[in-house]
Amino acid sequence: MNIEEVSETDIEEIKGLARRVILESVDASDETKVDIIADTLLHIDKNSPGLECVFLKCIDPDIQGFILVQNYWNLSDLFVLPESRGKGVGKLLFTVAKSVCLAKQERGYIRVNSSLNAEGFYRNLGFESFAPLNEVPNFVAPLIYNF
Repeated sequence: MNIEEVSETDIEEIKGLARRVILESVDASDETKVDIIADTLLHIDKNSPGLECVFLKCIDPDIQGFILVQNYWNLSDLFVLPESRGKGVGKLLFTVAKSVCLAKQERGYIRVNSSLNAEGFYRNLGFESFAPLNEVPNFVAPLIYNF
Protein backbone atom coordinates (compact mmCIF):
# COMPACT_ATOMS: atom_id res chain seq x y z
CA MET A 1 0.00 0.00 0.00
CA ASN A 2 1.25 3.44 -0.92
CA ILE A 3 -0.02 6.78 0.35
CA GLU A 4 0.21 9.65 -2.12
CA GLU A 5 -1.24 13.12 -2.50
CA VAL A 6 -4.42 13.28 -4.55
CA SER A 7 -3.82 14.91 -7.92
CA GLU A 8 -6.24 16.77 -10.17
CA THR A 9 -6.40 13.69 -12.41
CA ASP A 10 -7.67 11.61 -9.44
CA ILE A 11 -10.66 13.81 -8.62
CA GLU A 12 -13.33 12.01 -10.66
CA GLU A 13 -12.20 8.60 -9.37
CA ILE A 14 -12.19 9.94 -5.80
CA LYS A 15 -15.73 11.28 -6.27
CA GLY A 16 -16.89 7.93 -7.64
CA LEU A 17 -15.32 6.09 -4.71
CA ALA A 18 -17.06 8.41 -2.25
CA ARG A 19 -20.45 7.97 -3.96
CA ARG A 20 -20.09 4.19 -3.96
CA VAL A 21 -19.06 3.97 -0.30
CA ILE A 22 -21.88 6.26 0.84
CA LEU A 23 -24.51 4.37 -1.14
CA GLU A 24 -23.27 0.94 -0.01
CA SER A 25 -22.14 1.59 3.55
CA VAL A 26 -23.81 4.54 5.23
CA ASP A 27 -26.74 3.56 7.42
CA ALA A 28 -29.15 6.36 6.50
CA SER A 29 -32.22 7.02 4.38
CA ASP A 30 -31.78 7.43 0.63
CA GLU A 31 -32.60 11.13 1.00
CA THR A 32 -29.91 11.56 3.64
CA LYS A 33 -27.40 9.66 1.47
CA VAL A 34 -28.08 12.09 -1.39
CA ASP A 35 -27.36 14.98 0.99
CA ILE A 36 -24.16 13.34 2.26
CA ILE A 37 -22.98 12.74 -1.30
CA ALA A 38 -23.65 16.37 -2.24
CA ASP A 39 -21.76 17.60 0.83
CA THR A 40 -18.83 15.26 0.15
CA LEU A 41 -18.57 16.31 -3.50
CA LEU A 42 -18.59 19.94 -2.38
CA HIS A 43 -15.68 19.24 0.01
CA ILE A 44 -13.74 17.57 -2.79
CA ASP A 45 -14.41 20.36 -5.29
CA LYS A 46 -13.48 23.20 -2.96
CA ASN A 47 -10.34 21.52 -1.56
CA SER A 48 -8.31 20.86 -4.65
CA PRO A 49 -4.85 19.45 -4.11
CA GLY A 50 -2.41 22.13 -3.02
CA LEU A 51 -4.79 24.17 -0.85
CA GLU A 52 -4.72 24.40 2.96
CA CYS A 53 -5.58 20.75 3.41
CA VAL A 54 -4.27 17.21 3.53
CA PHE A 55 -5.73 15.28 0.59
CA LEU A 56 -4.26 11.78 0.35
CA LYS A 57 -5.08 8.54 -1.42
CA CYS A 58 -4.11 4.93 -0.76
CA ILE A 59 -3.22 2.94 -3.83
CA ASP A 60 -2.67 -0.81 -4.07
CA PRO A 61 -2.42 -0.63 -7.17
CA ASP A 62 -5.73 1.27 -7.68
CA ILE A 63 -7.21 3.84 -5.30
CA GLN A 64 -8.54 1.98 -2.24
CA GLY A 65 -9.47 5.02 -0.16
CA PHE A 66 -8.86 8.68 0.52
CA ILE A 67 -8.75 11.22 3.33
CA LEU A 68 -9.40 14.96 3.28
CA VAL A 69 -8.48 17.11 6.28
CA GLN A 70 -9.43 20.74 5.71
CA ASN A 71 -7.34 23.48 7.35
CA TYR A 72 -5.21 20.71 8.90
CA TRP A 73 -7.77 20.08 11.70
CA ASN A 74 -11.19 19.35 10.14
CA LEU A 75 -11.33 15.73 8.97
CA SER A 76 -14.17 16.13 6.50
CA ASP A 77 -13.85 12.87 4.56
CA LEU A 78 -12.31 9.44 5.00
CA PHE A 79 -13.60 6.73 2.71
CA VAL A 80 -12.31 3.21 2.10
CA LEU A 81 -13.76 0.78 -0.43
CA PRO A 82 -15.82 -1.95 1.29
CA GLU A 83 -13.54 -4.70 -0.06
CA SER A 84 -10.48 -2.93 1.39
CA ARG A 85 -11.81 -2.49 4.93
CA GLY A 86 -10.04 -4.32 7.72
CA LYS A 87 -6.75 -4.21 5.82
CA GLY A 88 -5.31 -1.11 7.50
CA VAL A 89 -6.13 1.35 4.69
CA GLY A 90 -8.09 3.81 6.84
CA LYS A 91 -5.62 3.61 9.72
CA LEU A 92 -2.67 4.22 7.38
CA LEU A 93 -4.42 7.17 5.71
CA PHE A 94 -5.16 8.72 9.10
CA THR A 95 -1.65 8.11 10.44
CA VAL A 96 -0.01 9.85 7.48
CA ALA A 97 -2.56 12.70 7.48
CA LYS A 98 -2.10 13.17 11.25
CA SER A 99 1.65 13.60 10.87
CA VAL A 100 1.13 16.28 8.20
CA CYS A 101 -1.47 18.06 10.35
CA LEU A 102 0.75 17.99 13.40
CA ALA A 103 3.49 19.78 11.47
CA LYS A 104 1.14 22.35 9.89
CA GLN A 105 -1.15 23.53 12.72
CA GLU A 106 -1.03 24.53 16.35
CA ARG A 107 -4.59 23.70 17.44
CA GLY A 108 -3.49 20.37 18.86
CA TYR A 109 -6.43 18.36 17.55
CA ILE A 110 -8.29 16.93 14.58
CA ARG A 111 -12.09 16.90 14.64
CA VAL A 112 -14.55 14.78 12.69
CA ASN A 113 -18.31 14.45 12.49
CA SER A 114 -18.26 10.69 12.09
CA SER A 115 -21.06 8.73 10.52
CA LEU A 116 -22.49 6.46 13.21
CA ASN A 117 -21.33 3.34 11.40
CA ALA A 118 -17.69 4.61 11.43
CA GLU A 119 -17.65 5.79 15.04
CA GLY A 120 -15.98 2.59 16.31
CA PHE A 121 -13.20 2.97 13.73
CA TYR A 122 -12.43 6.50 14.91
CA ARG A 123 -12.58 5.54 18.59
CA ASN A 124 -10.06 2.76 17.89
CA LEU A 125 -7.74 5.44 16.47
CA GLY A 126 -8.01 7.41 19.72
CA PHE A 127 -10.83 9.85 18.95
CA GLU A 128 -13.13 10.83 21.82
CA SER A 129 -16.54 12.50 22.06
CA PHE A 130 -16.77 16.27 22.41
CA ALA A 131 -19.55 18.85 22.56
CA PRO A 132 -19.47 20.97 19.38
CA LEU A 133 -20.47 24.63 19.44
CA ASN A 134 -22.95 24.16 16.57
CA GLU A 135 -25.70 21.60 16.29
CA VAL A 136 -24.86 18.54 14.20
CA PRO A 137 -27.20 16.18 12.34
CA ASN A 138 -28.48 13.20 14.32
CA PHE A 139 -26.72 10.76 12.00
CA VAL A 140 -23.19 11.86 13.04
CA ALA A 141 -21.06 11.64 16.17
CA PRO A 142 -18.76 14.62 16.86
CA LEU A 143 -15.33 13.27 17.77
CA ILE A 144 -11.92 14.81 18.50
CA TYR A 145 -8.37 13.47 18.36
CA ASN A 146 -5.97 15.38 20.61
CA PHE A 147 -2.25 15.34 19.81
